[in-house]
Amino acid sequence: MNDLIISVVPCTMIDLIWDKALPIIKLAADKAPEDVCCKVVHDELCKGAKLLVTISRGADIIAVNVLDIRTLDTGIKILYIPITAGSEMEFWLEDFLEFVKVIAKNCDCVELRGLAVRNGWMKKLKPHGWEEMFTTIRCKLGE
Repeated sequence: MNDLIISVVPCTMIDLIWDKALPIIKLAADKAPEDVCCKVVHDELCKGAKLLVTISRGADIIAVNVLDIRTLDTGIKILYIPITAGSEMEFWLEDFLEFVKVIAKNCDCVELRGLAVRNGWMKKLKPHGWEEMFTTIRCKLGE
């Protein structure tokens, strides 16, 4: 039996659960410290620019996902998932993906997009219709 609850946290309630969500968001920030700043994430969530989706068992948050509705230069809207972190993904991934598909469709988005910091993500997501689209590369500039 799946006792997990998937919830969108209203922007007015971010501060009430932030102490529980922050350690999980830090997991993503630790993997991409140049891309994710916890204070910026907090501020964006509080002003409603992004949505926080939690996966909980009772009062315990076991995973978090940050959603960002973006309009591309072509006018196409996508639901971007820049942060996914936590544990027990095998128990919530399928339900979460169905949950965000409903959100995306309600916001007139035509697809979901996200980042995979590890190759293992594609193994988990491919059965759910995800495909690799871009490869991000970088070249750091010295002083």
